[in-house]
Amino acid sequence: MDELTAALELATEEELQQLTGLLFGRGINPLDYFQTPLPIDVQSRDRDAWLDALDQRFRYLAADGMTVLRGNTQKLTYRQALIKVCGYLKIPYSQKLSTTDLEAEVFLHVLGRTWKRLPKSEQEVLTLNIQNSLAECTFPQPIPISIQNNPLSLLFKGSTALAVNSVLKPILLKQLACQFAIHFAKYQVAKTALVRGGATAAAQFQSHVAMQMANRGMAISAARYGAVRTALGFLGPMLWTWFLADLGWRAIATNYGRVIPAVFVLAQIRLLN
Repeated sequence: MDELTAALELATEEELQQLTGLLFGRGINPLDYFQTPLPIDVQSRDRDAWLDALDQRFRYLAADGMTVLRGNTQKLTYRQALIKVCGYLKIPYSQKLSTTDLEAEVFLHVLGRTWKRLPKSEQEVLTLNIQNSLAECTFPQPIPISIQNNPLSLLFKGSTALAVNSVLKPILLKQLACQFAIHFAKYQVAKTALVRGGATAAAQFQSHVAMQMANRGMAISAARYGAVRTALGFLGPMLWTWFLADLGWRAIATNYGRVIPAVFVLAQIRLLN
């Protein structure tokens, strides 16, 4: 089974809805308005058809322009898509890595970007929470000293640059994913409490709901990182011709603004379910 399909089959209905919004939502791509069904139409299908639509849409968005023109988007593997993302984000990797390990490297990279945007006070709280979480966790093997002293080094150096074996890696990644998700969920609940005066916000802090809010917040952060924004000024006829040609090519080129956050959400689904 393809790793993309495997992750989709693990997803809850809420997670599938989130992926549907990421992959099928309306954007600046003109094809979104002519050939792409609305998210509500996609998620109204039965589960198997819904999963197939997400699978096909991800591969289409991850394919390059020539692959799209040749009609070979469904031949693009999830591994090939991840290698393209690693190249785009300049993430060092080894060809010996498994597909899920490549996915984990992208996941860590996005977490690292998210971490850098946090205020220092939140970084300190999150660091302490991660250290406490690791201290309470039972590991089948000793954790490398470098990670014990600085567990967040995984975010900045990646697991391939550290002495993390295949037994410890999924446990460490799950702990990182959980603590980031809980931290972002608390942040979302705190914002809700300010808006609503604190009356009902505390009751919302249930683990499942919290994880969904955190997923959404961090995926949005990933989307901002991967998106390409185009500013338009006054264009003469020649530049308009160039712009339309460029826009047409972007309509079928790899859409990293959607693919990167989708990979992030798929990694979280694999880690937290």
